[in-house]
Amino acid sequence: EFETEEISLRAASTGFTVLLAILGMPIGNKCHGNYVVPRWLIKAPLWQKRLFLAGLFGAELSSATTLKDHDYNFYCPILSMNKINKSLESGRAFLQNISKMLEEFGVSTLAISQRKEFVNKNGLLSYRLRLILSGRSKDLINLYSKIGFEYNEERKFQANTAAGYLRFKEFVLCEKRRVAELAPQLKNSCGWPRVKIYEYLTESTYICERFIERSLYEPRKTSPRSWRDIPNFKDYLRSATEGLGRSGMVWEQIKAITDISYEDDVYDFTVAHPHHNFIANSFVVSNCGVRLMKTDLTLKEVQPKIKDLIYGLYNNIPAGVGSKGDIRVGVDEERKLLVQGAKWAVNRGYGRKEDIEATEEHGAIEGADPAAVSERAYERGKRQAGTLGSGNHFIEVQVVDQIYDKEASDIFGLETGSIAVMIHSGSRGLGYQVCDDYSRSMIRALSKYKITVPDRQLACAPVRSEEGQAYLGAMRCAANYAWANRQCLMHLTRRTFEKVFNRSEKDLGMDLIYDVAHNIAKIEKHVINDKKMNLCVHRKGATRAFGPDHPELPDRYKSIGQPVIIPGDMGRNSYLLVGTAKAAESFYSTCHGSGRVLSRTAAIKRCAGRSISRELEQKGILVMASGRATLAEEAPEAYKDVNDVVHVVHEAGISKRVCRMRPLGVIKG
Repeated sequence: EFETEEISLRAASTGFTVLLAILGMPIGNKCHGNYVVPRWLIKAPLWQKRLFLAGLFGAELSSATTLKDHDYNFYCPILSMNKINKSLESGRAFLQNISKMLEEFGVSTLAISQRKEFVNKNGLLSYRLRLILSGRSKDLINLYSKIGFEYNEERKFQANTAAGYLRFKEFVLCEKRRVAELAPQLKNSCGWPRVKIYEYLTESTYICERFIERSLYEPRKTSPRSWRDIPNFKDYLRSATEGLGRSGMVWEQIKAITDISYEDDVYDFTVAHPHHNFIANSFVVSNCGVRLMKTDLTLKEVQPKIKDLIYGLYNNIPAGVGSKGDIRVGVDEERKLLVQGAKWAVNRGYGRKEDIEATEEHGAIEGADPAAVSERAYERGKRQAGTLGSGNHFIEVQVVDQIYDKEASDIFGLETGSIAVMIHSGSRGLGYQVCDDYSRSMIRALSKYKITVPDRQLACAPVRSEEGQAYLGAMRCAANYAWANRQCLMHLTRRTFEKVFNRSEKDLGMDLIYDVAHNIAKIEKHVINDKKMNLCVHRKGATRAFGPDHPELPDRYKSIGQPVIIPGDMGRNSYLLVGTAKAAESFYSTCHGSGRVLSRTAAIKRCAGRSISRELEQKGILVMASGRATLAEEAPEAYKDVNDVVHVVHEAGISKRVCRMRPLGVIKG
């Protein structure tokens, strides 16, 4: 009689046995045999190593379980194997190989222990070897989320849930550390009363008044703890089981569900990205733009707090595909936003009037037609003001490391060692939907106006046509939304700096240098054959570069020309330039960035198995993003070297270098 049932598969093939042996499968009794991790596996890519380790761990690694007397912390995982004396060293070598493989996944090990087990009937002494893995949160999260368990559903479920629980704990601890440090500073440095501090710091569910009180009046000898304020692991596991059963899946919040208009063949699946892919009579618009903000801070002041700063920006500013923020507007209010642009944001407390003076078109282009915007676009835009978006959109904390034009840099308030902040974002889902709606309109217009194009993405209509005018009205709405969005993003950035440095944004000198669009079509006057003419100037992948004394420039910049902002990739420099009189040759336009040399798909393939964030951190650049794929597709090698690009622009005379910045920290969608 048997208490358990075992199901096995027997393959009576000599060839299969030989193949397994050649690949490194132990033959015979594993306790007696000498074997190590095969050399080919040590050289294999990470995804193959992960499959091997997950299969091994499903059989041999201990489960994700918490301490019996403290159900908030986990036991150190243990990988065990038995060996007789003659094969003991090969067992140690095997576990050492496993330890080195784990390091590649960011998992540390503590030790290899050994103890005597028993003497069998043949008089052979058996030893138990144990590889003890680290029980630190960071190591456990990497172990359970990057490797996990295969073939053992119970262990897989517990490991996935444990990874979610540990991330949850880390979030709570980070909040507590921030509050524990900030509370005394607000009391001692700012002179805030206790009630005001409570009100300011109790935004989080897991920060109570008692914790703030202890942080104020009882000097902390140890770091804050998360237990008692949060569910223990058993309760967390129970809630996961109730929601998803024993599926091995864990809870994640859905950020957005979006209908995608797609007419071509679908072979597997497609993901919508707001690429700049709509052309109408030679203009393409997704309404992105970039703004640069100065500060009075120096590298010496910011460097020790860069992690707090980047963590704060990442947590305070929603980023990623479909991200939504706390700035919500109804339909009527959204119509006002589409007409007023950045002024709408400033009128509601998201900035100051000086910001409007330093924004192209004063933050709102005339001629916006809210009636030309679809209900679907309104729906997508009502929760995305003050959100970063995805792809190459970013907020970057930079330090000025080289000055080329002292006169201009003095006017901008920048010097070597100054800290600046660059914001790159656009009109989010609303702008994308405008493009999507009108691309179909333009496709229908091709036959109407007898226009032939080699690709449907080149669909267009005459500017003065009914379709062209409707699109211009909707595009201007999207451009105004983008200016409002960047204004809100700057407001959230200023608030984060205030929290980290315990000073007001005015005291920190956080003034806007300039905001300029780089995907927009505008009706402008230009001289053609000695005659002034109205032209529809389309700047796609380009930005405006008016020279000195241009009537549309703020008074403070008329002597030097319009600020021109050219960001690089997240691993190299960005530049501030000024427009020139010679830029009339390019309709007062210059490039808006360094330009890609690899497609996003090619960049992801090139970066497979690498940690881009770790590579950048080794260069002194801290990066936080909503997903690993974003970092791969935006890796520095996917772009041209911006230093070379700006050199060409400068030598061509269409823009003049003022200063160069290098990144200290970046957040990306």
